[in-house]
Amino acid sequence: MAQSTVFSQVIKLVPRSEFQTWVAKHDADKGVRTLDSWTWFGAMLCGQLTGHDSIRAIERVFAHSDGKMQAMGFGAVRKSTLADANQVRSLAVLEEVFKYCLAEASRFAPKQNGFRFKGDVFALDSTTIELCLSLSPWARFHHGKGAVKLHTAIDIAGDLPQFTVITEGRTHDMKAARANIAFKPGDTVAMDRAYVDFEWMNDLNIGDVTFVTRSKTNMRYKVVECRKTDRTRGYMADQTIALNSAAGKAYEGKLRRVSFRDPDTGKWLVFLTNNFELSYKTICALYKARWKVELFFKTLKQNLRIKKFLGTSVNAVKSQILVALIAYLLVQILRFAAKSRISITDAMAVVGTLLLLREPISRLFGDLPRVTRYPPSPQLRFEFS
Repeated sequence: MAQSTVFSQVIKLVPRSEFQTWVAKHDADKGVRTLDSWTWFGAMLCGQLTGHDSIRAIERVFAHSDGKMQAMGFGAVRKSTLADANQVRSLAVLEEVFKYCLAEASRFAPKQNGFRFKGDVFALDSTTIELCLSLSPWARFHHGKGAVKLHTAIDIAGDLPQFTVITEGRTHDMKAARANIAFKPGDTVAMDRAYVDFEWMNDLNIGDVTFVTRSKTNMRYKVVECRKTDRTRGYMADQTIALNSAAGKAYEGKLRRVSFRDPDTGKWLVFLTNNFELSYKTICALYKARWKVELFFKTLKQNLRIKKFLGTSVNAVKSQILVALIAYLLVQILRFAAKSRISITDAMAVVGTLLLLREPISRLFGDLPRVTRYPPSPQLRFEFS
């Protein structure tokens, strides 16, 4: 039996029967004559994995009804039809695919997050994705620029985005978090100063969610208790504080304030948390782990197509970002299932470059063959008289 293509191995991670169930649930193919939802999703996913950022390039791959594409259930794709689908096609099916892929990736993902306490640890943040304001006037940001924001929290054990919230660029991080983000009791979340809102932090505390964040410089408080720290390692203070500002009244109870000064750079960092049981070293390490979400955004922008968009409407932009996140999760599933040591960046490069190659992905993700290094051959000497 001939080996299936890399693209076929990727797309099979999303069962066609499940996909059609979601299509029927949301009436996604109602009134559709030529480009069904499965072909639309396959074309968008192919564009993400191969790096094609133009509809014309995607059309070239799907337009000729190639046998390999037909075997995967895809029909022909035309430029105008794909452009129209991006403008109006329901995002509900893509959201179902995202949730399914996240559940599958979580099933295979590593469980160790590097900390000894129980519970999941998340890194919460957002990233700004620039758009052309003249083409997308709905995405007004500032200074005559357009943008959208992608908000997510990364599970630091498996580097998996736990949800996706896409808003206009001018939407404040705290507003998006309050309206859309919820954590379970026992979770730990590391976040930057944009999420310092004492009312929301109080809700997290009541919900038994541990938070670690940076303190704002203008925060007013009084010190209730001081504990000893190892100042020779840069741990300058471990204090229990009570807020005494008007805004601070929204937080019921006390907070823990941990100060750290980097011995190499001299940079001073002050952290706030509601956890009084973990060591001050662990509190600092938790905030350091927040950089995993920054690395995730960097990987997304460098390896997938979320800088140049195939459409200018809200629907087109959101659908492309959703498919990019789905592509990321699918590659992570392949890495985890193969127990590969290849990085996510290299894995994406391999899949994108060899998408239509007939080769097992487990082999492509395996260790590179060893190269036998022979001693250099003796150099020839030429003597001239």
